[in-house]
Amino acid sequence: MYTQTLHQAMPIVATALARKFGVAVIVGGPRAQTDGRTIWLPDLPAASHLRPVAWGFLAHEASHVRHTDMGVFQSAGAASPLRQHLLNILEDIRIERAIRHQYPGTRATLERVIDWMLAEGQLKVPQAEAHSARILTGFLLLSLRARELGQTVLIPPATEAERVLRQTFPPSLVHRLLGLMSRVGALTSTAEAAMLAARIEALLDEEAETSPHPNEASEGEAPPSDEADETPAGPGGAGADPETAEPDAENQGEAGPADGAADDPTAEEDGAASGNAESGPDGESGDDTAKGGTNGDGPSGRSNDQDAVAPILQALAATADDLDGDLFEAARVLLGEAAAEGSSPLRLPAAEEAQPDPVHGQRLLAEARATSRTLIARLQGLVQASRLDRPLAAHQGRRLIPNRLHRAGAGEGRLFARKTARSTPNTAVHLLVDLSGSMSRPVTPSLRAYRVALEAALALALALDSLPGVSVAVTAFPGESEDEATVTRLLQHGQRPASRAGAFAPSPRGGTPLAQALWFAAADLLLRPEPRRLILTLTDGEPDDRALAGSVIAQCEQAGLELPALGIQHDVSALFRHSRVIEAVDDLKQALFGLAERLLV
Repeated sequence: MYTQTLHQAMPIVATALARKFGVAVIVGGPRAQTDGRTIWLPDLPAASHLRPVAWGFLAHEASHVRHTDMGVFQSAGAASPLRQHLLNILEDIRIERAIRHQYPGTRATLERVIDWMLAEGQLKVPQAEAHSARILTGFLLLSLRARELGQTVLIPPATEAERVLRQTFPPSLVHRLLGLMSRVGALTSTAEAAMLAARIEALLDEEAETSPHPNEASEGEAPPSDEADETPAGPGGAGADPETAEPDAENQGEAGPADGAADDPTAEEDGAASGNAESGPDGESGDDTAKGGTNGDGPSGRSNDQDAVAPILQALAATADDLDGDLFEAARVLLGEAAAEGSSPLRLPAAEEAQPDPVHGQRLLAEARATSRTLIARLQGLVQASRLDRPLAAHQGRRLIPNRLHRAGAGEGRLFARKTARSTPNTAVHLLVDLSGSMSRPVTPSLRAYRVALEAALALALALDSLPGVSVAVTAFPGESEDEATVTRLLQHGQRPASRAGAFAPSPRGGTPLAQALWFAAADLLLRPEPRRLILTLTDGEPDDRALAGSVIAQCEQAGLELPALGIQHDVSALFRHSRVIEAVDDLKQALFGLAERLLV
C-alpha cells in the first residue's frame, strides 16, 4: 500500500472524480488507457510528482468518454493519417472546452499537464527542417490551445510555431488556414470536428492544385511579389497581438482576428494582407535565409513556385511516422512506466450490477419481512428511544421542573427545563457479503449458507432503510469474474431495498478478496456526507491476502471508518477489532441485528 492517509489514496480520489464526471474508472494495474467507456489509471504514491499528470489524464479522457462519438471519430480518422491527426487536435479542443464548462475546476487540472509537458520537453515548437505535416499540425495544436483554451503559457511557442509555418507554406494557404481556425470555437459535436478536419485537408489539396507546378512556370519568370501589411502575427492568427489577445476562449464570441473570415469572402481577402506579414517574434521582418532564399519575396524568401507546392504535397502524403503522437500519449506512456516500476498489489475493483431475478426477489422479500418484522420493530424502537427529548436542568428558562422545586431551599438554582436537540444516527453503512465458494456449503438439506447470508443482508437493509438518518449499501464479493477485479453491487445508497430484492440472488464463486472488497467499500463511504461510517463484513474464511487485508483495515480505521465483522463459523478477531463469531448459520440474522443494535444505539 502506498499511502498512509486513506483520503489521499489514489483510488479514493479517482473514484470521487469518476463520480463527478460520470465515468467508470479502474485504479491499479500496469497502464493508463481508455476504451471509450472505462478509464484505467495506475496506482501512484501520494508523493508522486506524476499525480497531477494522472488527474489531468483522467480529466482529458473523461471528457472524451462524455463528449466524443467514438464511431464517428474512428470512421473519419481512417481517411488518412493527416486527417486523423487534425481531427484529434480539433476534438481535444472541443471536448476540453465542454468539460471545463461543466466542471470549471478541470481548467487548472488540464493546464498543469500542459505545464509538465513543456517542462519535460514533451510539447515544443516544430523545427523549420521538420516534416511539413508536423509543422502544420504543431502550429494548430499550440495556437488553438493558446487561443481557444486560454492556455497562455503556450503563447510564446505558438508565436514561434506560426513563424515557422509562414516560412514553410505559401501566404494564401496560411491566410485561409487562419480563417478555418476561427470556426473551432463553434464546434459542438465530433461530426462537426470531423468536417472541419476534412476541410483543412481539402484546403491543402486546393492549394496544391491552384499553385503552378514547376513545368508550368515560364522559364525565368519571377514569382509574384507579396504586398504584405507589416502587422505582426501572433499565435491566434494573422494580426493577433499575444500581449493583448484575450486568452480565455470560454467566450466563443471572441474567436480572434480571423473570426468570420471563413464565411465572409471580403473578410478573407482583407485578412490576407495581414496574413502575409513576414514578422518574427522580435518584430523584425521575415527570415529570408531560413529556407535559403535571398530575394526576400514572400514571408519565406521563396524564389519559385516549386518551393511553394512541395511542402503542401509532402504534408498530404504524410504517414503516421511523419506526425507527432497524440498530445496525451506521453502522459499515458510515463504513467504506465511509473506503474511498472512499483505497482501496488491492491486494485480498486470495478462494480458490476447484479442481474435481478424478480421471481426469486419476491419470495426473498416476503421471507425477509416475515422473519424479521419483530427484529425490525425492536431496532426501530431502540433507535427512537435513544432520540427522545431528555430535558436538562438549567438555571433559567420558561418551564419549571416540578420534582426539583424542593431543592430550592437547599440553594439549588437549576429548576428550569431546557430541551436538548434530537440526534439521529446520521450514519452510512456499507454491508459486505462474502460469496466465496465455501459459502455454498449446506446449512440444512434444503438451504445453503449463502442463501441465509443474502436473506439476512436484505433484512438488515430493510430495517436500516426505515431509520431516519441511516443510508445503506450492500455489496457481494467477489464479482462474476471470480477474482479481485470486480465486486457485485446489490444495493446502492439511495435505492430502496424492497425494489432491489431480486438482486440478492447471486451464487458463490471464487476466493475471498477481502482487501479489495474493503477498499471498494471505503471508497464508497468516504464520499458520503454522513459523519459516521461503518463497513459491516460477513465472511466465512481467511482472506486471499491476509497482510493486505490488515493494511486496508488499519488505513480505514485511521480514516475514521468503523469496521465491525461477523465471522460465520470462523474467528475474524485477529483482523477486526470489533467482531463476533457464530457457529450456527441459522443464528446469522439474529447476530447481525444484535450487532446493528449495538452500533446504532
